[in-house]
Amino acid sequence: MNRRTIALGAAVLSVITLVCGGTVGLPLLMFGQAQAEAAACEVPSLPGASPVPGTGSWGSAETTNAATIVAVGRQRQVPPRGYVIALATAMQESELRNLANANVPESLRLPHEGVGRDHDSVGLFQQRPGWGSVRERMTPTYAAGKFYEALLRVDGWQRMRLTDAAQAVQGSGLPEAYQKWEDDAEQLAATVLGLPNIDDIGGGPPTAPCGVDDLGPVPVGPGGWVQPIRAAIVSSFGPRGGRLHAGVDLSKADIRGDAIRAAATGVVEQVKCDWYTTCDRDGNTRERGCGWYVDIRHPGNVVTRYCHMIQRPEVSIGQQVTAGTVIGFVGSSGGSSGPHLHFEVHLNVSPGPYHANGSNAVNPVPFMRAQGAPLGPAT
Repeated sequence: MNRRTIALGAAVLSVITLVCGGTVGLPLLMFGQAQAEAAACEVPSLPGASPVPGTGSWGSAETTNAATIVAVGRQRQVPPRGYVIALATAMQESELRNLANANVPESLRLPHEGVGRDHDSVGLFQQRPGWGSVRERMTPTYAAGKFYEALLRVDGWQRMRLTDAAQAVQGSGLPEAYQKWEDDAEQLAATVLGLPNIDDIGGGPPTAPCGVDDLGPVPVGPGGWVQPIRAAIVSSFGPRGGRLHAGVDLSKADIRGDAIRAAATGVVEQVKCDWYTTCDRDGNTRERGCGWYVDIRHPGNVVTRYCHMIQRPEVSIGQQVTAGTVIGFVGSSGGSSGPHLHFEVHLNVSPGPYHANGSNAVNPVPFMRAQGAPLGPAT
């Protein structure tokens, strides 16, 4: 992140804390910022309470509203593609302004950022009375939450064109109008999240690659996760020889030297070769441990582990990585019967580099399936 992005993130955090009386933090979680509670704070826009600097063609008030929309999506665990759809919808409906309506007198008495005349529609998403009271619809957190609720009920929304998903929620007389905002919405969402590109967490179009590098693009799941390697599951999660096999083993023919990728955006927490095992050479089943391995901490205190690399990993402790970043290469170091990737997922891991262990390990297979990036050889 550059200095301007950090400043924007800090300003976004401060304005949302201001309008919510200190109860909410914008979830800029990509690199360890505050957890979100935005949806619990339902207050209208406050005149002059928009210290977030503008970005691109969007002014301070518009960027503040965009940050609120993204914050509510994060709090509700909406996949990042949803932020882009929501932002594009608000861009089309209100140009990201919390609009009152000349035909709705009550709305004119509430804080607003402009006045429209479209039937009885108000707010960022120009929602009509069926969406809630006038005050509710002119509360950005409430309006964004109602939009996401409706979006998540649309079957297959993550695989749709942006304009089709937005139209399924809005029922606009101009159903193609949302599509022209896709690029702007992707850019603004990335800026609010402190990312160079929204594709880094899977917020772009359903076919967008993630983690593009000299080893090629990687398909990203709708939740921002990718397969660490495309290979068959050859050993499952669960008890083995009186001990817990705390992950799954992934392998295929000629896998030695294949790239291993970060499964999601996060910060590298551990890069190590177990002291009691082999390093830079093949291990065997009489050895113990991971050999060369990497731990990555992701938003929400999730940690992933990647074991048995062929040599020192390509990343370092404290490095920020995006989904699909190559972190190392398949080998057979440590307690290993042959070249493979041993992949673990740990949930609710306390801060610190040594807290991912058997007590918080979960089966990676259902976890990754739920993230839209199922393990196995299929794409």
